[in-house]
Amino acid sequence: MISHAHSHAHSRARSHDRIAVLDLDGTLAEGSLAAPFVESLIAGGVCDPAAGRAALDAIAGYHDEDADPEGAAAHAPTAAAFYGHFARALEGADRTEVERAAEAAWPAARKRILPFADELVRLLHAAGLRTVLISGSPYEIVRRAAAELGIGEAHGMRAEFRRGRCTGTLTTTPALPGGKRAALRSATKGGPVDRRSSFAIGNSPSDAEVFEQVGLAVAFEPDPVLRGWAMDRDWITADRGNVLAVCQDLIATHPVLGASGRAANRDAGLGVAGPR
Repeated sequence: MISHAHSHAHSRARSHDRIAVLDLDGTLAEGSLAAPFVESLIAGGVCDPAAGRAALDAIAGYHDEDADPEGAAAHAPTAAAFYGHFARALEGADRTEVERAAEAAWPAARKRILPFADELVRLLHAAGLRTVLISGSPYEIVRRAAAELGIGEAHGMRAEFRRGRCTGTLTTTPALPGGKRAALRSATKGGPVDRRSSFAIGNSPSDAEVFEQVGLAVAFEPDPVLRGWAMDRDWITADRGNVLAVCQDLIATHPVLGASGRAANRDAGLGVAGPR
Protein backbone atom coordinates (compact mmCIF):
# COMPACT_ATOMS: atom_id res chain seq x y z
CA MET A 1 0.00 0.00 0.00
CA ILE A 2 2.74 2.46 0.94
CA SER A 3 4.81 1.35 -2.02
CA HIS A 4 1.86 1.92 -4.37
CA ALA A 5 1.30 5.44 -3.01
CA HIS A 6 4.97 6.25 -3.39
CA SER A 7 4.94 4.96 -6.96
CA HIS A 8 1.85 7.03 -7.77
CA ALA A 9 3.44 10.20 -6.35
CA HIS A 10 6.62 9.53 -8.28
CA SER A 11 4.64 9.07 -11.49
CA ARG A 12 2.79 12.34 -10.92
CA ALA A 13 6.05 14.18 -10.29
CA ARG A 14 7.54 12.83 -13.50
CA SER A 15 4.49 14.07 -15.42
CA HIS A 16 5.23 17.70 -14.57
CA ASP A 17 6.05 19.74 -17.65
CA ARG A 18 9.61 20.98 -18.12
CA ILE A 19 9.56 23.98 -20.40
CA ALA A 20 12.00 26.37 -22.01
CA VAL A 21 10.57 29.83 -22.68
CA LEU A 22 12.43 31.86 -25.29
CA ASP A 23 12.11 35.54 -26.15
CA LEU A 24 12.45 36.63 -29.78
CA ASP A 25 13.19 40.34 -30.29
CA GLY A 26 16.63 41.23 -28.98
CA THR A 27 17.28 37.63 -27.89
CA LEU A 28 16.98 35.11 -30.71
CA ALA A 29 16.84 37.93 -33.25
CA GLU A 30 18.57 41.24 -33.80
CA GLY A 31 16.20 44.07 -33.01
CA SER A 32 12.46 43.72 -33.57
CA LEU A 33 10.87 41.40 -36.13
CA ALA A 34 7.74 43.54 -35.95
CA ALA A 35 9.48 46.23 -38.01
CA PRO A 36 9.75 44.36 -41.34
CA PHE A 37 6.15 43.19 -40.89
CA VAL A 38 4.86 46.75 -40.42
CA GLU A 39 6.96 47.90 -43.37
CA SER A 40 5.36 45.17 -45.48
CA LEU A 41 1.87 46.18 -44.35
CA ILE A 42 2.56 49.77 -45.38
CA ALA A 43 4.17 48.83 -48.70
CA GLY A 44 1.24 46.58 -49.59
CA GLY A 45 -1.35 49.20 -48.75
CA VAL A 46 -2.81 46.87 -46.11
CA CYS A 47 -2.75 49.30 -43.19
CA ASP A 48 -3.13 53.00 -42.49
CA PRO A 49 0.29 54.37 -43.50
CA ALA A 50 0.46 57.19 -40.95
CA ALA A 51 -0.35 54.90 -38.04
CA GLY A 52 2.04 52.30 -39.47
CA ARG A 53 4.89 54.81 -39.57
CA ALA A 54 4.09 55.88 -36.01
CA ALA A 55 4.35 52.21 -34.97
CA LEU A 56 7.75 52.00 -36.66
CA ASP A 57 8.86 55.17 -34.86
CA ALA A 58 7.89 53.59 -31.53
CA ILE A 59 10.01 50.51 -32.31
CA ALA A 60 12.98 52.66 -33.34
CA GLY A 61 12.59 54.80 -30.22
CA TYR A 62 12.83 51.82 -27.91
CA HIS A 63 15.96 50.50 -29.56
CA ASP A 64 17.54 53.97 -29.44
CA GLU A 65 16.83 54.01 -25.71
CA ASP A 66 18.61 50.67 -25.27
CA ALA A 67 21.93 52.50 -25.38
CA ASP A 68 20.80 54.97 -22.69
CA PRO A 69 20.43 53.65 -19.12
CA GLU A 70 18.07 56.50 -18.32
CA GLY A 71 15.76 55.63 -21.23
CA ALA A 72 15.48 51.90 -20.75
CA ALA A 73 12.85 52.26 -18.04
CA ALA A 74 10.45 53.33 -20.82
CA HIS A 75 10.10 49.74 -22.05
CA ALA A 76 6.44 49.35 -21.07
CA PRO A 77 5.30 52.82 -22.24
CA THR A 78 7.13 52.32 -25.54
CA ALA A 79 5.49 48.91 -26.01
CA ALA A 80 2.10 50.47 -25.23
CA ALA A 81 2.72 53.19 -27.81
CA PHE A 82 3.66 50.63 -30.46
CA TYR A 83 0.59 48.54 -29.70
CA GLY A 84 -1.70 51.57 -29.89
CA HIS A 85 -0.33 52.68 -33.26
CA PHE A 86 -0.31 49.12 -34.61
CA ALA A 87 -3.95 48.55 -33.62
CA ARG A 88 -5.02 51.77 -35.34
CA ALA A 89 -2.95 50.90 -38.39
CA LEU A 90 -4.64 47.52 -38.79
CA GLU A 91 -8.22 48.60 -38.11
CA GLY A 92 -10.38 47.43 -41.01
CA ALA A 93 -7.57 45.42 -42.63
CA ASP A 94 -8.44 42.19 -44.40
CA ARG A 95 -7.10 39.13 -42.60
CA THR A 96 -5.92 37.42 -45.78
CA GLU A 97 -3.98 40.53 -46.82
CA VAL A 98 -2.40 40.75 -43.36
CA GLU A 99 -1.18 37.16 -43.70
CA ARG A 100 0.18 37.89 -47.18
CA ALA A 101 2.08 40.88 -45.79
CA ALA A 102 3.58 38.67 -43.07
CA GLU A 103 4.65 36.12 -45.67
CA ALA A 104 6.22 38.87 -47.78
CA ALA A 105 8.04 40.25 -44.72
CA TRP A 106 9.42 36.92 -43.58
CA PRO A 107 12.57 36.75 -45.79
CA ALA A 108 13.79 40.08 -44.32
CA ALA A 109 12.73 39.07 -40.80
CA ARG A 110 14.50 35.70 -41.07
CA LYS A 111 17.81 37.45 -41.72
CA ARG A 112 17.62 39.01 -38.25
CA ILE A 113 17.68 35.65 -36.45
CA LEU A 114 21.03 35.30 -34.70
CA PRO A 115 23.36 32.43 -35.66
CA PHE A 116 23.26 30.67 -32.28
CA ALA A 117 19.45 30.42 -32.14
CA ASP A 118 19.03 27.12 -33.99
CA GLU A 119 21.71 25.37 -31.91
CA LEU A 120 20.23 26.71 -28.67
CA VAL A 121 16.83 25.23 -29.53
CA ARG A 122 18.39 21.86 -30.32
CA LEU A 123 20.27 21.95 -27.00
CA LEU A 124 17.06 22.62 -25.07
CA HIS A 125 15.20 19.83 -26.85
CA ALA A 126 18.04 17.39 -26.16
CA ALA A 127 17.67 18.20 -22.46
CA GLY A 128 14.01 17.13 -22.59
CA LEU A 129 12.53 20.62 -22.48
CA ARG A 130 9.37 21.64 -24.32
CA THR A 131 10.15 24.89 -26.13
CA VAL A 132 7.79 27.87 -26.18
CA LEU A 133 8.39 31.18 -27.95
CA ILE A 134 6.78 34.18 -26.20
CA SER A 135 7.23 37.53 -27.92
CA GLY A 136 5.69 40.97 -27.90
CA SER A 137 5.81 41.04 -31.70
CA PRO A 138 2.77 40.21 -33.86
CA TYR A 139 1.82 36.54 -33.85
CA GLU A 140 1.92 36.39 -37.66
CA ILE A 141 5.71 36.85 -37.50
CA VAL A 142 6.32 35.04 -34.20
CA ARG A 143 4.79 31.78 -35.44
CA ARG A 144 6.98 31.88 -38.55
CA ALA A 145 10.07 32.33 -36.39
CA ALA A 146 9.01 29.40 -34.21
CA ALA A 147 8.51 27.19 -37.27
CA GLU A 148 11.89 28.21 -38.69
CA LEU A 149 13.69 27.29 -35.47
CA GLY A 150 11.71 24.16 -34.62
CA ILE A 151 10.18 25.72 -31.50
CA GLY A 152 7.09 23.78 -30.50
CA GLU A 153 4.70 26.62 -29.58
CA ALA A 154 4.40 30.34 -30.31
CA HIS A 155 2.70 33.18 -28.45
CA GLY A 156 2.69 36.77 -29.67
CA MET A 157 0.62 39.92 -29.85
CA ARG A 158 -2.72 39.18 -31.49
CA ALA A 159 -5.16 41.51 -33.21
CA GLU A 160 -8.88 40.73 -33.14
CA PHE A 161 -10.60 39.91 -36.44
CA ARG A 162 -14.33 39.68 -37.04
CA ARG A 163 -15.81 38.60 -40.36
CA GLY A 164 -12.31 38.68 -41.78
CA ARG A 165 -11.58 42.30 -40.81
CA CYS A 166 -9.46 43.68 -37.98
CA THR A 167 -11.51 45.44 -35.32
CA GLY A 168 -8.62 47.62 -34.16
CA THR A 169 -8.48 45.77 -30.83
CA LEU A 170 -5.57 43.69 -29.54
CA THR A 171 -6.48 40.55 -27.62
CA THR A 172 -3.01 39.67 -26.29
CA THR A 173 -0.17 42.10 -25.50
CA PRO A 174 2.84 40.13 -24.21
CA ALA A 175 5.21 43.12 -24.00
CA LEU A 176 3.01 44.95 -21.48
CA PRO A 177 3.15 44.24 -17.73
CA GLY A 178 1.48 40.93 -17.02
CA GLY A 179 1.49 39.94 -20.68
CA LYS A 180 4.23 37.32 -20.63
CA ARG A 181 2.95 35.88 -17.38
CA ALA A 182 -0.45 35.44 -19.05
CA ALA A 183 1.18 33.86 -22.12
CA LEU A 184 3.03 31.42 -19.88
CA ARG A 185 -0.24 30.44 -18.18
CA SER A 186 -1.72 29.84 -21.62
CA ALA A 187 1.30 27.77 -22.67
CA THR A 188 1.06 25.51 -19.60
CA LYS A 189 -2.77 25.34 -19.81
CA GLY A 190 -2.92 25.31 -16.01
CA GLY A 191 -1.04 22.02 -15.85
CA PRO A 192 1.73 21.21 -13.40
CA VAL A 193 5.17 22.58 -14.26
CA ASP A 194 8.51 21.45 -12.91
CA ARG A 195 9.71 24.98 -12.24
CA ARG A 196 13.10 23.94 -10.89
CA SER A 197 13.87 22.15 -14.15
CA SER A 198 12.41 24.79 -16.48
CA PHE A 199 14.37 27.44 -18.36
CA ALA A 200 13.88 30.97 -19.74
CA ILE A 201 15.96 33.44 -21.74
CA GLY A 202 15.18 37.05 -22.59
CA ASN A 203 16.54 40.58 -22.72
CA SER A 204 13.97 43.00 -21.31
CA PRO A 205 11.96 43.72 -18.13
CA SER A 206 8.92 41.86 -19.48
CA ASP A 207 10.97 38.64 -19.50
CA ALA A 208 11.46 38.89 -15.73
CA GLU A 209 7.83 37.76 -15.37
CA VAL A 210 8.89 34.42 -16.84
CA PHE A 211 12.25 34.29 -15.05
CA GLU A 212 10.42 34.37 -11.72
CA GLN A 213 8.58 31.16 -12.69
CA VAL A 214 11.58 28.99 -13.60
CA GLY A 215 14.69 27.58 -11.97
CA LEU A 216 17.11 28.48 -14.77
CA ALA A 217 17.04 32.04 -16.15
CA VAL A 218 19.45 33.69 -18.57
CA ALA A 219 19.37 37.44 -19.16
CA PHE A 220 20.67 37.77 -22.71
CA GLU A 221 22.41 41.09 -23.47
CA PRO A 222 19.91 42.60 -21.02
CA ASP A 223 18.79 46.19 -21.10
CA PRO A 224 19.91 48.21 -18.08
CA VAL A 225 16.75 47.52 -16.06
CA LEU A 226 16.90 43.75 -16.51
CA ARG A 227 20.65 43.80 -15.94
CA GLY A 228 20.10 45.43 -12.54
CA TRP A 229 17.44 42.90 -11.62
CA ALA A 230 19.70 40.06 -12.74
CA MET A 231 22.43 41.27 -10.41
CA ASP A 232 19.98 41.54 -7.50
CA ARG A 233 18.41 38.12 -8.09
CA ASP A 234 21.45 36.14 -9.20
CA TRP A 235 20.12 35.54 -12.71
CA ILE A 236 22.87 34.57 -15.12
CA THR A 237 23.77 36.98 -17.93
CA ALA A 238 25.11 36.05 -21.36
CA ASP A 239 25.81 37.56 -24.75
CA ARG A 240 25.86 36.21 -28.27
CA GLY A 241 29.49 35.21 -27.90
CA ASN A 242 29.04 32.92 -24.91
CA VAL A 243 25.32 32.10 -24.68
CA LEU A 244 25.66 28.55 -25.99
CA ALA A 245 28.49 27.75 -23.57
CA VAL A 246 26.55 29.30 -20.67
CA CYS A 247 23.40 27.30 -21.45
CA GLN A 248 25.35 24.09 -22.05
CA ASP A 249 26.96 24.47 -18.63
CA LEU A 250 23.64 25.23 -16.91
CA ILE A 251 22.10 22.09 -18.38
CA ALA A 252 25.11 19.82 -17.90
CA THR A 253 25.35 20.66 -14.19
CA HIS A 254 21.61 20.44 -13.52
CA PRO A 255 20.71 17.20 -11.67
CA VAL A 256 17.70 16.47 -13.92
CA LEU A 257 18.38 18.19 -17.24
CA GLY A 258 22.00 17.06 -17.35
CA ALA A 259 20.91 13.44 -17.09
CA SER A 260 18.29 13.98 -19.82
CA GLY A 261 20.86 15.54 -22.12
CA ARG A 262 23.32 12.70 -21.61
CA ALA A 263 20.61 10.14 -22.31
CA ALA A 264 19.60 12.00 -25.47
CA ASN A 265 23.19 12.05 -26.66
CA ARG A 266 23.50 8.31 -26.07
CA ASP A 267 20.32 7.78 -28.02
CA ALA A 268 21.64 9.93 -30.85
CA GLY A 269 24.79 7.82 -30.88
CA LEU A 270 22.63 4.76 -31.35
CA GLY A 271 20.92 6.38 -34.29
CA VAL A 272 17.71 7.27 -32.44
CA ALA A 273 16.41 10.59 -33.73
CA GLY A 274 16.02 13.22 -31.03
CA PRO A 275 13.70 16.22 -31.12
CA ARG A 276 14.80 19.09 -33.34
